[in-house]
Amino acid sequence: MSRKYILIVLISLLTTLFFVSFNTIGCKEKGGEVIVETDVEIIEINENKTTEAIEIEKTVEKEISEVMTILVEEVYEIWVNKEDYIILDVRTQEEYDEGHIQGATLINVEELEGRLDELPRDKPIIVYCRSGRRSARAAEILVNNGFREVYDMGGIIDWQEKGYPVAGAGDEIIYGISFSSGQNPFSIYTL
Repeated sequence: MSRKYILIVLISLLTTLFFVSFNTIGCKEKGGEVIVETDVEIIEINENKTTEAIEIEKTVEKEISEVMTILVEEVYEIWVNKEDYIILDVRTQEEYDEGHIQGATLINVEELEGRLDELPRDKPIIVYCRSGRRSARAAEILVNNGFREVYDMGGIIDWQEKGYPVAGAGDEIIYGISFSSGQNPFSIYTL
């Protein structure tokens, strides 16, 4: 056989293998359905189902929806500029009354899953607690329930250490915070 003939046969075989493998990787046929495997989940498509677009949208939403950390300084700028964010305090009523970020919405982390309908899903939400543990848990609850832009500030202790204003029980601003190690971080004095 000539080299030309062998080369043509070899190219034909490689081309056929390429197209066969290209068309079957990630796809399986099951009955009348085609199952497309992705990194995220399996999408089933047939003439009666048009779920591909919906599943892709869910995949994109899942990728976007994760808890993001936000610095206290950034939250202060958002608060000062009255940007359209929800600031969510997830502590107890007693802790909230002792000192909170003015205008914050109070929903205790223990009640959060049952009160999700009280929060808008179309606005970014900044979550905080006293030290950061409950805010991390609350932020995960929000993301797991479809809230897309969730920020965890951590604790109000960091806010107070910066000397940023807090409000008391009546949501009135208390301009100064005084505490040192060993003192209650909610020992508040007004200027």
